[in-house]
Amino acid sequence: MIKPRGIPFIVFIILLLVAVNLSPIRIAQAGEFEIDEIITAIKNEINTANISELGSPKFTIETVKVALTVDSTETEKGAIAVKIVGLSNGFEDEPSTSKSYHNLSFSFQPSDSSGFSPEISRGLVEPIKRVKSSLKKAYNTPPSFQMEGFTLKLEFAIQQHADGGIRFRILEIEDLKAQKIATHQLKLYLTIAN
Repeated sequence: MIKPRGIPFIVFIILLLVAVNLSPIRIAQAGEFEIDEIITAIKNEINTANISELGSPKFTIETVKVALTVDSTETEKGAIAVKIVGLSNGFEDEPSTSKSYHNLSFSFQPSDSSGFSPEISRGLVEPIKRVKSSLKKAYNTPPSFQMEGFTLKLEFAIQQHADGGIRFRILEIEDLKAQKIATHQLKLYLTIAN
């Protein structure tokens, strides 16, 4: 590429980006999700992670604590709509500063998953399985010692795909926070089932 005379290179790049309708810095746009949709997806991820384990000992998820970031907005009819905050596929030039965020916290114990069919992971199953696998390896590697009372805390964002489905993202959390994207927390309490 030829550098025009008299224009510093960085200014040239910025002008080029503006000329092709690209902004050098893009902020992810906030998306909103129904509470029941996200809770159901989380329960399915936990059940899938709980039953998709081989070998001994088996690490079982006994209790799950969830903290979701929600926002409330007034609808056109004057009602209050409460939604879970996440990412959409679009972009906006500036972060939204007009929203106020709240927390929705709850806990649950995964039920018997004998009739549950594992689903394709939306992003939480794999990190949970990796931690359980590492714990199993540590448990089975000498010297032997008693292990109990495991807690796994994950921070994640929720993203909407173009096909309308959702995905949980635990990677790039710091980048998302820098973009002022609200995150959520999941705390899993695991026990060894012999």
